[in-house]
Amino acid sequence: MNLRDFEVFKTIAECGSYSKASEQLFIAQPSLSKTIQRMEKRLGVTLFDRSNRIIRLTDEGQLVYEKAIFVLQQMTELDEQLSDFDGHIRGALKVGLPQIIGTFFFPQVAKVFSKKYPEVTLSIVEEGGLSVEKLVEKHEVDVAFVVLPAKSQELEERLIFEAPFVACLPVDHALKDASQITLAQLQQDAWILFDETFALRQVVLDSCSKEQFTPIVAYSTTQWDLLMAFVYRGLGVAIVPRPLADLCAPNIIVIKAISSQYIPWKIGVVVKKNRYKTRALQAFLNVVAEVHDSALQETGGLLCEPNSN
Repeated sequence: MNLRDFEVFKTIAECGSYSKASEQLFIAQPSLSKTIQRMEKRLGVTLFDRSNRIIRLTDEGQLVYEKAIFVLQQMTELDEQLSDFDGHIRGALKVGLPQIIGTFFFPQVAKVFSKKYPEVTLSIVEEGGLSVEKLVEKHEVDVAFVVLPAKSQELEERLIFEAPFVACLPVDHALKDASQITLAQLQQDAWILFDETFALRQVVLDSCSKEQFTPIVAYSTTQWDLLMAFVYRGLGVAIVPRPLADLCAPNIIVIKAISSQYIPWKIGVVVKKNRYKTRALQAFLNVVAEVHDSALQETGGLLCEPNSN
Protein backbone atom coordinates (compact mmCIF):
# COMPACT_ATOMS: atom_id res chain seq x y z
CA MET A 1 0.00 0.00 0.00
CA ASN A 2 1.03 3.61 -0.54
CA LEU A 3 -0.27 7.03 0.41
CA ARG A 4 -2.36 7.23 -2.74
CA ASP A 5 -4.16 4.03 -1.70
CA PHE A 6 -5.01 5.62 1.64
CA GLU A 7 -6.26 8.75 -0.10
CA VAL A 8 -8.49 6.72 -2.42
CA PHE A 9 -9.86 4.64 0.45
CA LYS A 10 -10.55 7.74 2.58
CA THR A 11 -12.35 9.50 -0.26
CA ILE A 12 -14.59 6.49 -1.02
CA ALA A 13 -15.44 6.15 2.66
CA GLU A 14 -16.42 9.83 2.94
CA CYS A 15 -18.34 9.92 -0.35
CA GLY A 16 -20.24 6.71 0.38
CA SER A 17 -20.00 5.58 -3.24
CA TYR A 18 -17.45 4.74 -5.91
CA SER A 19 -19.13 7.00 -8.46
CA LYS A 20 -18.89 10.13 -6.31
CA ALA A 21 -15.31 9.30 -5.33
CA SER A 22 -14.47 8.79 -9.00
CA GLU A 23 -15.74 12.29 -9.82
CA GLN A 24 -13.83 13.84 -6.94
CA LEU A 25 -10.53 12.06 -7.63
CA PHE A 26 -10.78 12.02 -11.44
CA ILE A 27 -10.07 8.29 -11.41
CA ALA A 28 -12.16 5.68 -13.23
CA GLN A 29 -14.34 3.48 -11.02
CA PRO A 30 -12.63 0.20 -12.08
CA SER A 31 -9.31 1.62 -10.88
CA LEU A 32 -10.84 2.55 -7.55
CA SER A 33 -12.26 -0.95 -7.16
CA LYS A 34 -8.87 -2.49 -7.89
CA THR A 35 -7.23 -0.26 -5.29
CA ILE A 36 -9.69 -1.36 -2.59
CA GLN A 37 -9.39 -5.02 -3.58
CA ARG A 38 -5.61 -4.73 -3.34
CA MET A 39 -5.85 -3.16 0.11
CA GLU A 40 -8.30 -5.80 1.33
CA LYS A 41 -6.03 -8.58 0.09
CA ARG A 42 -2.97 -6.98 1.69
CA LEU A 43 -4.72 -6.45 5.05
CA GLY A 44 -6.76 -9.62 5.00
CA VAL A 45 -10.02 -7.87 5.90
CA THR A 46 -13.16 -6.54 4.22
CA LEU A 47 -13.16 -2.75 4.28
CA PHE A 48 -16.66 -1.98 2.98
CA ASP A 49 -20.11 -3.47 3.46
CA ARG A 50 -21.39 -3.55 -0.12
CA SER A 51 -24.82 -5.09 0.60
CA ASN A 52 -26.65 -1.78 0.00
CA ARG A 53 -26.48 0.93 -2.66
CA ILE A 54 -24.61 3.18 -0.23
CA ILE A 55 -21.43 1.44 0.85
CA ARG A 56 -20.52 1.56 4.52
CA LEU A 57 -17.36 0.87 6.46
CA THR A 58 -17.05 -2.44 8.26
CA ASP A 59 -15.63 -2.40 11.79
CA GLU A 60 -12.22 -3.20 10.34
CA GLY A 61 -12.76 -0.55 7.69
CA GLN A 62 -13.51 2.06 10.34
CA LEU A 63 -10.20 1.30 12.06
CA VAL A 64 -8.30 1.57 8.77
CA TYR A 65 -10.16 4.83 7.99
CA GLU A 66 -9.05 6.39 11.28
CA LYS A 67 -5.46 5.28 10.66
CA ALA A 68 -5.60 6.60 7.09
CA ILE A 69 -6.63 10.03 8.34
CA PHE A 70 -3.76 10.03 10.82
CA VAL A 71 -1.17 8.91 8.25
CA LEU A 72 -2.29 11.46 5.64
CA GLN A 73 -2.28 14.26 8.22
CA GLN A 74 1.22 13.33 9.31
CA MET A 75 2.50 13.41 5.73
CA THR A 76 0.83 16.76 5.12
CA GLU A 77 2.47 18.20 8.21
CA LEU A 78 5.84 16.77 7.14
CA ASP A 79 5.53 18.50 3.78
CA GLU A 80 4.57 21.74 5.53
CA GLN A 81 7.48 21.59 7.95
CA LEU A 82 10.00 20.84 5.21
CA SER A 83 8.72 23.70 3.07
CA ASP A 84 9.16 26.06 6.05
CA PHE A 85 12.88 25.42 6.43
CA ASP A 86 13.99 28.27 4.19
CA GLY A 87 12.02 30.79 6.28
CA HIS A 88 10.15 32.13 3.25
CA ILE A 89 6.41 32.56 3.75
CA ARG A 90 4.53 31.02 0.86
CA GLY A 91 2.08 28.24 0.14
CA ALA A 92 -1.69 27.96 0.48
CA LEU A 93 -4.23 28.22 3.28
CA LYS A 94 -7.82 27.04 3.39
CA VAL A 95 -10.00 29.35 5.46
CA GLY A 96 -13.39 28.22 6.76
CA LEU A 97 -15.78 31.13 6.55
CA PRO A 98 -19.43 31.20 7.63
CA GLN A 99 -21.33 33.71 5.50
CA ILE A 100 -22.34 36.06 8.28
CA ILE A 101 -18.94 36.32 9.96
CA GLY A 102 -17.27 36.79 6.60
CA THR A 103 -19.39 39.84 5.89
CA PHE A 104 -17.97 41.71 8.88
CA PHE A 105 -14.38 40.72 9.33
CA PHE A 106 -12.73 38.64 6.63
CA PRO A 107 -12.46 41.13 3.72
CA GLN A 108 -10.14 43.41 5.69
CA VAL A 109 -8.05 40.46 6.89
CA ALA A 110 -7.72 39.19 3.31
CA LYS A 111 -6.71 42.62 2.04
CA VAL A 112 -3.96 43.08 4.63
CA PHE A 113 -2.72 39.51 4.41
CA SER A 114 -2.56 39.39 0.60
CA LYS A 115 -0.60 42.63 0.52
CA LYS A 116 1.94 41.43 3.11
CA TYR A 117 2.22 37.84 1.85
CA PRO A 118 1.51 37.77 -1.90
CA GLU A 119 2.99 34.28 -2.30
CA VAL A 120 0.37 32.69 -0.02
CA THR A 121 -2.89 31.70 -1.70
CA LEU A 122 -6.06 31.96 0.41
CA SER A 123 -8.90 29.59 -0.48
CA ILE A 124 -12.30 30.16 1.11
CA VAL A 125 -14.49 27.26 2.21
CA GLU A 126 -17.98 28.63 2.81
CA GLU A 127 -20.02 26.55 5.26
CA GLY A 128 -22.05 27.09 8.40
CA GLY A 129 -20.07 27.60 11.59
CA LEU A 130 -20.64 24.09 12.91
CA SER A 131 -19.60 22.59 9.57
CA VAL A 132 -16.32 24.52 9.32
CA GLU A 133 -15.43 23.46 12.87
CA LYS A 134 -15.60 19.85 11.75
CA LEU A 135 -13.48 20.61 8.68
CA VAL A 136 -10.75 22.13 10.88
CA GLU A 137 -10.96 19.15 13.20
CA LYS A 138 -10.46 16.79 10.24
CA HIS A 139 -7.53 18.89 8.96
CA GLU A 140 -9.42 19.70 5.75
CA VAL A 141 -9.38 23.42 6.56
CA ASP A 142 -6.39 25.21 8.12
CA VAL A 143 -8.22 27.90 10.08
CA ALA A 144 -11.83 29.00 10.47
CA PHE A 145 -13.82 31.95 11.77
CA VAL A 146 -16.55 30.70 14.12
CA VAL A 147 -18.89 31.65 16.93
CA LEU A 148 -17.22 30.90 20.26
CA PRO A 149 -17.09 28.77 22.24
CA ALA A 150 -16.38 26.07 19.67
CA LYS A 151 -18.21 22.79 20.12
CA SER A 152 -15.15 20.61 19.57
CA GLN A 153 -12.59 20.10 22.32
CA GLU A 154 -9.92 19.48 19.67
CA LEU A 155 -9.82 23.11 18.56
CA GLU A 156 -7.68 25.98 19.82
CA GLU A 157 -9.66 29.24 20.06
CA ARG A 158 -8.66 32.89 19.73
CA LEU A 159 -11.28 35.56 20.50
CA ILE A 160 -11.49 38.40 17.97
CA PHE A 161 -14.42 40.48 19.11
CA GLU A 162 -17.72 40.43 20.93
CA ALA A 163 -21.07 42.19 20.49
CA PRO A 164 -24.48 41.79 22.13
CA PHE A 165 -27.58 40.21 20.62
CA VAL A 166 -30.63 42.44 20.23
CA ALA A 167 -34.31 41.77 19.47
CA CYS A 168 -35.59 42.65 15.98
CA LEU A 169 -39.32 43.32 15.68
CA PRO A 170 -41.70 44.40 12.90
CA VAL A 171 -42.42 48.13 12.99
CA ASP A 172 -46.03 47.54 14.08
CA HIS A 173 -45.16 45.13 16.90
CA ALA A 174 -46.96 45.65 20.22
CA LEU A 175 -43.61 46.23 21.97
CA LYS A 176 -42.34 48.78 19.45
CA ASP A 177 -42.32 51.59 22.00
CA ALA A 178 -40.75 49.63 24.88
CA SER A 179 -37.28 50.84 25.88
CA GLN A 180 -36.15 47.28 26.65
CA ILE A 181 -37.74 43.86 26.44
CA THR A 182 -37.24 40.34 27.75
CA LEU A 183 -37.17 37.28 25.52
CA ALA A 184 -40.07 35.83 27.50
CA GLN A 185 -42.24 38.70 26.28
CA LEU A 186 -41.81 37.29 22.76
CA GLN A 187 -42.66 33.67 23.50
CA GLN A 188 -46.09 33.90 21.83
CA ASP A 189 -44.59 35.39 18.64
CA ALA A 190 -43.47 33.49 15.56
CA TRP A 191 -39.65 33.39 15.37
CA ILE A 192 -37.24 33.54 12.46
CA LEU A 193 -34.04 31.56 13.06
CA PHE A 194 -30.89 30.67 11.19
CA ASP A 195 -30.82 27.03 10.08
CA GLU A 196 -29.28 24.09 11.94
CA THR A 197 -25.79 24.51 10.45
CA PHE A 198 -25.42 27.91 12.15
CA ALA A 199 -24.05 28.19 15.67
CA LEU A 200 -26.18 31.33 16.01
CA ARG A 201 -29.31 29.18 16.05
CA GLN A 202 -28.18 27.29 19.14
CA VAL A 203 -27.29 30.56 20.87
CA VAL A 204 -30.88 31.71 20.35
CA LEU A 205 -32.40 28.43 21.52
CA ASP A 206 -30.20 28.32 24.62
CA SER A 207 -31.09 31.92 25.47
CA CYS A 208 -34.81 31.20 25.21
CA SER A 209 -34.37 28.10 27.34
CA LYS A 210 -32.89 30.28 30.12
CA GLU A 211 -36.23 32.11 30.19
CA GLN A 212 -38.09 28.78 30.25
CA PHE A 213 -39.68 28.66 26.82
CA THR A 214 -39.08 27.19 23.39
CA PRO A 215 -39.60 29.64 20.51
CA ILE A 216 -42.27 28.99 17.89
CA VAL A 217 -40.15 28.72 14.74
CA ALA A 218 -41.93 30.05 11.65
CA TYR A 219 -38.98 30.05 9.21
CA SER A 220 -35.32 29.01 9.13
CA THR A 221 -32.79 30.42 6.70
CA THR A 222 -29.08 30.54 5.89
CA GLN A 223 -29.27 34.18 4.77
CA TRP A 224 -29.22 37.03 7.25
CA ASP A 225 -30.78 39.48 4.78
CA LEU A 226 -33.68 37.09 4.15
CA LEU A 227 -34.12 36.71 7.91
CA MET A 228 -34.40 40.47 8.23
CA ALA A 229 -36.82 40.60 5.29
CA PHE A 230 -39.09 38.14 7.10
CA VAL A 231 -39.07 40.41 10.16
CA TYR A 232 -39.71 43.48 8.00
CA ARG A 233 -42.72 41.79 6.41
CA GLY A 234 -44.18 41.02 9.82
CA LEU A 235 -43.70 37.26 9.60
CA GLY A 236 -41.96 36.97 12.94
CA VAL A 237 -39.35 38.28 15.38
CA ALA A 238 -35.65 37.47 15.65
CA ILE A 239 -32.70 38.01 17.93
CA VAL A 240 -29.44 38.65 16.11
CA PRO A 241 -26.04 40.20 16.84
CA ARG A 242 -26.18 43.98 17.00
CA PRO A 243 -23.86 44.46 13.98
CA LEU A 244 -26.32 42.51 11.81
CA ALA A 245 -29.28 44.55 12.97
CA ASP A 246 -27.40 47.80 12.36
CA LEU A 247 -27.05 46.93 8.67
CA CYS A 248 -30.79 47.43 8.21
CA ALA A 249 -31.98 50.82 7.01
CA PRO A 250 -33.64 53.00 9.68
CA ASN A 251 -37.38 52.40 10.15
CA ILE A 252 -37.24 49.02 8.39
CA ILE A 253 -37.39 47.11 11.65
CA VAL A 254 -37.48 47.94 15.36
CA ILE A 255 -34.33 47.10 17.32
CA LYS A 256 -34.60 46.58 21.06
CA ALA A 257 -32.05 45.90 23.79
CA ILE A 258 -32.64 42.69 25.73
CA SER A 259 -32.93 43.46 29.45
CA SER A 260 -33.44 39.95 30.81
CA GLN A 261 -29.96 38.64 29.98
CA TYR A 262 -26.74 39.54 28.21
CA ILE A 263 -26.34 37.37 25.11
CA PRO A 264 -22.85 37.69 23.60
CA TRP A 265 -21.87 37.15 19.97
CA LYS A 266 -18.27 36.02 20.38
CA ILE A 267 -16.34 35.70 17.16
CA GLY A 268 -12.97 34.02 16.96
CA VAL A 269 -10.63 31.91 14.87
CA VAL A 270 -9.97 28.24 15.51
CA VAL A 271 -7.16 25.90 14.51
CA LYS A 272 -6.65 22.29 15.45
CA LYS A 273 -4.89 21.77 18.77
CA ASN A 274 -1.35 20.42 18.71
CA ARG A 275 -1.15 20.78 14.96
CA TYR A 276 2.04 22.14 13.43
CA LYS A 277 1.45 25.75 12.38
CA THR A 278 3.18 26.65 9.15
CA ARG A 279 4.75 30.07 8.82
CA ALA A 280 1.86 30.97 6.51
CA LEU A 281 -0.73 29.97 9.10
CA GLN A 282 1.07 31.78 11.91
CA ALA A 283 1.33 34.87 9.70
CA PHE A 284 -2.40 34.69 9.02
CA LEU A 285 -3.20 34.51 12.74
CA ASN A 286 -0.92 37.49 13.34
CA VAL A 287 -2.74 39.50 10.67
CA VAL A 288 -6.10 38.64 12.25
CA ALA A 289 -4.79 40.05 15.54
CA GLU A 290 -3.44 43.15 13.78
CA VAL A 291 -6.76 43.86 12.06
CA HIS A 292 -8.60 43.39 15.34
CA ASP A 293 -6.26 45.84 17.13
CA SER A 294 -6.66 48.34 14.31
CA ALA A 295 -10.45 48.11 14.52
CA LEU A 296 -10.29 48.78 18.26
CA GLN A 297 -8.22 51.91 17.71
CA GLU A 298 -10.54 53.23 15.01
CA THR A 299 -13.67 52.71 17.12
CA GLY A 300 -12.17 53.74 20.43
CA GLY A 301 -12.60 50.18 21.69
CA LEU A 302 -16.40 50.46 21.60
CA LEU A 303 -17.36 48.04 18.87
CA CYS A 304 -15.02 45.09 19.09
CA GLU A 305 -13.71 44.98 22.65
CA PRO A 306 -14.81 41.80 24.49
CA ASN A 307 -17.41 42.47 27.17
CA SER A 308 -15.83 42.88 30.59
CA ASN A 309 -18.90 41.91 32.62
